[in-house]
Amino acid sequence: MAIDTGPTTADLARKRQSLRLVDTDVHNDLPSFEELRPFLDRRWHPWLDDGGPAFASRGVAHVGSGRMDDSVNEADNLCAGDPVWVQRQLIEKYRIDVGILTGTMIGLNLQRDPRFATALARAYNDWTLEKWVRPYPCYKGSIHVATQDPEAAAEEIHRLGDDPGMVQVLLASAGNAAHGQKHYWPIYRAAVEHDLPIGVHIAADVGNANPQTGVGWYSTFLEHHTDHSQPVMANVISMVTEGVFEEFPTLRYVLIEGGVCWAPYVMGRLDRLYPALRREVPYLRRLPSEYVLEHCYFTTQPIEEPAEPRHLLEMLVMIHADRTLMFATDYPHWDFDSPLTSLAPLPADLRQRVLVGTALDAYGDRLLAPNGPN
Repeated sequence: MAIDTGPTTADLARKRQSLRLVDTDVHNDLPSFEELRPFLDRRWHPWLDDGGPAFASRGVAHVGSGRMDDSVNEADNLCAGDPVWVQRQLIEKYRIDVGILTGTMIGLNLQRDPRFATALARAYNDWTLEKWVRPYPCYKGSIHVATQDPEAAAEEIHRLGDDPGMVQVLLASAGNAAHGQKHYWPIYRAAVEHDLPIGVHIAADVGNANPQTGVGWYSTFLEHHTDHSQPVMANVISMVTEGVFEEFPTLRYVLIEGGVCWAPYVMGRLDRLYPALRREVPYLRRLPSEYVLEHCYFTTQPIEEPAEPRHLLEMLVMIHADRTLMFATDYPHWDFDSPLTSLAPLPADLRQRVLVGTALDAYGDRLLAPNGPN
């Protein structure tokens, strides 16, 4: 009897060549917390009976719905509640080969009860695999973990870390401690053991975490959206200066929806100060910018759009965008970026790297692997 040993090197090479586009940020909706009941430990069912979680919010409202109103499915009044609908509205319409699901539960990292958050993360991951990933080869999942309990988060990574349907561990950008702190290291250790990147997505919960700004809470959504880059900057600086990339030299750190053009400033300032202050970080063996360029990846949405396009290209040269930048639509949010138009200013060779090549470097051949049994 023949034994299936998986795709051959030649098969993988053909799949790599055939890829047209990888979307690194697709927010599939959870229509109702009731959908998690079959996957949630029974001890937590009374929580569902009481109406579900009272998650904190960002504290400011969108002007408008905050979503792509022309993509609403009348059957459920959601843009991304049905995987077939998203396949039609996003995957097929824009010729996307793989959509990496980031979901709508990123704020899980910011809730107060670590036991319940851990149980909810497990249920959400199993729901994602069963409803979205197993039946549809165009989707790949993210392992949500509750960083409130890093040892339990590491256990969840070990549980699903070798599943071909999962391509990263997903953390929130906001929190009560910067990502370089040793609190998070069990999570990084587990991710490295399974060769999974750490994805960091923008999140802000009023009352449960520090503000995403360095000066307190904002008053408007304009401030909230513009300030997205601040926690990302702080986390990158923390990851470098705390020596995370020395401790975990193969760790990949993917920054989702946090902008791009702040990175040259951060790298330049760190490198300028490092010679004078290096005694504080004796474990670092290279310039700070070298760690950023080797370990960090950036997604395009929402990429900065200066009035003069060449200014963006100059910034992209500074971050070695041919090796660090990946495409994202942020579907189905109001500021969705179309792959047909948003990368027009980029040279053709760089555009191809952003659409496909860098994602293959960051996520590896998991992007090409079958998602497992239906």
